[in-house]
This record gives sequence, C-alpha cells and structure tokens, in this order.
Amino acid sequence: VACSDNYMELSPESDLTTATVFSSMKMLDGAVNGLSLVMCSEYASGGFSRQGNNGEGTIMLWYGSYMGHDAQYSNYSTTKLVNSNFFTNASDAFTYYPWFYYYTLIANANSILENIDGVQGAQAEKDFYRAQTLVYRAYAYSQLLALYSKRWSDSNEGKSRGVPLRLTTSNADMPCSSQQTVYTQIYKDLDESIALFASSGMSRGGKYWRPDASVAHAVYVRAALNREDWKTAAEHAAAARKGYSLMGAKEYESGFNTPNKEWMWETYTDENENLGVYGFFAYCASNTTSSKGYKNVGTIDRNLFEKIPEADTRRNMFAYPLEGEKGWSTDNSGQVKKGDFYNRIKNDYKDRLYKSTYIFAWMSFKFLATADRSLGCTCIMRAAEMLYAEAEARYHMGGQEDKVRSLLEEAVKPYNSDYSCTLSGQELLDEVKLYRRFDLWSEGRGWFDQKRWGDSNVRLGWNDGGNWSPDFSGTGSTGGTYGPKEKNGWTLCIPERETNYNTLINNNIEPEGWTESSAEK
Repeated sequence: VACSDNYMELSPESDLTTATVFSSMKMLDGAVNGLSLVMCSEYASGGFSRQGNNGEGTIMLWYGSYMGHDAQYSNYSTTKLVNSNFFTNASDAFTYYPWFYYYTLIANANSILENIDGVQGAQAEKDFYRAQTLVYRAYAYSQLLALYSKRWSDSNEGKSRGVPLRLTTSNADMPCSSQQTVYTQIYKDLDESIALFASSGMSRGGKYWRPDASVAHAVYVRAALNREDWKTAAEHAAAARKGYSLMGAKEYESGFNTPNKEWMWETYTDENENLGVYGFFAYCASNTTSSKGYKNVGTIDRNLFEKIPEADTRRNMFAYPLEGEKGWSTDNSGQVKKGDFYNRIKNDYKDRLYKSTYIFAWMSFKFLATADRSLGCTCIMRAAEMLYAEAEARYHMGGQEDKVRSLLEEAVKPYNSDYSCTLSGQELLDEVKLYRRFDLWSEGRGWFDQKRWGDSNVRLGWNDGGNWSPDFSGTGSTGGTYGPKEKNGWTLCIPERETNYNTLINNNIEPEGWTESSAEK
C-alpha cells in the first residue's frame, strides 16, 4: 500500500512528529479527529486527473451512485467510470483512488492504535479514542472488500481473495488475505470498539463526523449484509438505530446538508474547510454554482421513480412531467430547454435552483448546498438504512415476514401515511429493495447493493421507456447495461501502484484457484 515514500502520513499533519502527536490527550483527540479529515479532504494530486476527489463523498457519489442504475449524472459524456469500464485496468486513476483513500485511512488509524497506550491520561478517554479509531479501520476494510473482492455469493464462502490486511504501520510486502480473514478482523475490531464505547462512558458530544457505538453497529450491518450474515445484520441494525428517529417530510426536503435526528455519521464541511469544486455538493446539489453540478444535475431512473406511489412526498424531490404537460420531449442527454415543463420547474423550484442550472426530466432537488459551490455536511449513514437492512436480513432468516412488513411500513409511513404492505415471498423482498433504492437514492449505497444482490445494471434509453442517455444505456463490453458476471464480476482489480511495490501480490486480477495459503504465481 505504500505507493511512494510519502504514501502514509503517520500524523494528521506532515510537519508534526509522532512523539508530538501523541504527547497529550488533547493531541490524541486531534489525531483521531484527523481521521475524519481524511474522509473529507481534497485529493487533487497523485494522478487522479479530475476534480471531485474529496474522500468519502467521492466514493458515495461516483462509485456508490453513478455506477449503478438508479442515478444518472445527466449531460455527462465520459463513460469509463459510469459504465464501469475501468475495472480491469490496473493503471487507471479510477481503479487506484479508492485503494489510496481507504489505505490512507487505515494507515493513520494503525498509527494511533500503535501509540495510544503511551499517551498520558485517563484510561476511559483512551478507551473512547481507541473505540473510534477501530471503527474507522473496520469501515475502510469493509469498503475495500466491497470494491476489490468478489460478491460473497461468488466467494466460495469467503475463501476467495480479499485485500492486504495491514494492522500495523509497517510497509513490508504483504499478500492478500482471504475475504473471510478480513471479515473476521472487521468483526473483531467492531466487537472491541462497541465494548470500549460502553466501558468509557464517554459521548461524541454532537460531533457527528466522529463515530460512536451506533456507528460501530451500523458498520457491522454493512459488513454483515455483504457477507450474507443475516442474523448479525439484523441484530446490529436494531441496535444501531436506537435513539434515532426518522426525518419527517419537511426535514427530508431540507437539502440533506445538515445533521438531524436521523443522521448517524457525516463528513463535516464549513466556510473554513470549503472544498469548492472538489466537494460532494458541487456535483449533486441543484443549487450549486459549480458548472460541474449545474450543467450535470443528477436524475433518478424513470422506472424506479414510477414504481413509487404518488402519495409519497419524497417524489417532490424530483422534476417529473405531469400528464398533458407539453415541452418535455428531450434530446439524448435529457435536457429540457423550453416549454410548459421547463417553465413550471423554473418557477416551482426557483428556491432550489441556481440561475444557470440546466433542467432535465426527472432531475433531483434532493441535495442543496448551504452556500457557495459545495458547502454542506454529507450524510454517510442514517437510521432509515438500518430499518431496510433489518427488514432484508429478517426476510432471509425466514419465518419473520410480519416483522419485515412492520419494519418496511415504519420506514415508509413518514412520507406516505396510508402505506400498508401485505406482500409476501419474493414480492416482499422486492418491495424492501425498491424502497431502499428510492429512499437512499444517491446516498452512496445503490451500486454496492446491486453488487451484493447480484442484480443486473439495467438502464433503459428514451426509446425504451426510460430516461438514460445512449452513452450509458448501451449493452456490450463498454455499455452501461450489463449482468452480474460481466465487468469482472463488478470487482475492481488491484491497482498496479500496489503490485509494483508489493512483491507478494503478483496478479492484479484474482487468479483462478487463488488460496490464502499459497503465494500467487
């Protein structure tokens, strides 16, 4: 993972020595806070070759949303990332970026874990900071597995290749561990973290960019869903959302830029830490002044949208054409330049638009910058996700369909008070998945969910009853409509910046018959 001599920053700021960083409890607090900074910083160098690299927001938007079939980056014409045409290209910046970002987070976490015992101060405080640090490391490894390893159903019960499991600050060559080995460590880190949060008796004090026990449970949920450990996922989903309540319709429509009673974990941004054109909202906020956003506003998949009842207030977050409304026929990009629909959207949503924002059919108004191009906090996890996760897990556990229906109704009723679910069997599971896709739209889970579900990427163009540009809806090796076995099984290869350095990984793409016990040939 050390792509160059300065690959790892062992302290949050490169001009501080390790001894200085761990000289006091206050400095330790700053070091742990630095892990949050890793998740919301500008990554402009290192060969990434484009704006928008900002840590977790990049993973959520580009990898978690725009590679899937629910969110389209409208008017965009670069297909390599959106159509997943880089997964086997070990030299591509898109292949390298998540690896670089998550191992940077891991390296900094490992440095804290190695040095925390020597910090002078109360044991309870050290336990609290250790607990937070373990959550960051567990989260980074769960994301790496979701991106760079096969889906669990294709993994031979976790015996397939995972990633290098670095638990110290050593840069020594290291082979990949199996998925099962890495998941075992993730569970171990989270078990320790949850216990330490409890024993410390400390609280994060409203700092939602720092994890607490609820976040540790939520990370457990994501990891357990990925490895189809349904009982674990259900138990931790219930624990994770304790103390949280769902947003009402008004809060849901407030722009997804400020923590509220439902948010569990976020990345923090303010005027002093303004990421400008590199920020999350510069790409997805309907009111951003960044041309990257106002010319390419995100749109929801038409077929997903039309499956949601009209009574659901969340539909108001999208500009859908009304029956009999003229002037919304579009070109291939979906942009609307005049007519009844255009005029209505410009008028009805004027408070959620920048003066130059392009108008698209089914465009999103879900995200709003609080100011400038990209100011606003980004929600990483919220309580609704935990409801859907528990519902899905309990469905797979069997014999709990009444509970599944109850959980789903709890998630939907704040936005459609008349909603009632009477479905069963596969139709019930499909309903849980449908509302999860709609509710969490463009919050970074779409592609990851599709991968673990083994669902095809289906993008219908305008001539087929959809709203996808032909650049994104085509089939074949370069198209955006493809099955779960295509595109390297939705698995990013290990970047050459790792294999060129690490002599114990000799294959960027997992070799057939790979085992943890034998060196790669």
